Amino acid sequence: MKTLRVQDEVHEKLTTLVGELTAQSGKLQTYADALLRLIETSIILPDELIDGITDIISRRKIAGYASTTEFAKDAIRRRLEEIKEEDYYVKVPIPREEYELLNEAIEEAGAPFKNADDYIRQHIREKIEEYEEFRTGKK
Repeated sequence: MKTLRVQDEVHEKLTTLVGELTAQSGKLQTYADALLRLIETSIILPDELIDGITDIISRRKIAGYASTTEFAKDAIRRRLEEIKEEDYYVKVPIPREEYELLNEAIEEAGAPFKNADDYIRQHIREKIEEYEEFRTGKK
């Protein structure tokens, strides 16, 4: 066994992670478990990519993204949706200016949506539900 010195701030974050892992697994976890989890689930991105994400988040104030991690998770989720066997959506061209303005409106209004995509998906679901109710009432 080796001894590893860490800063107090890092120690606090590791302790938090150990707590989260313990809660998820229902089993007592150790710092070694937390470090192993970090190593196994980490993705190393090129500095240019991280700089680009950070720049866009700070310059454009993209709604719903407070960090590069949140942006990356959302980007990965969207890409997974794109490549699934099922067709999840049809690409609908929306002018960039309108899309960005909608993101800004969602953020400033404190709407319960993460971003414009989330807003659009929710409205599609609501219309489908309304249609199903209409069809059920028609029969």
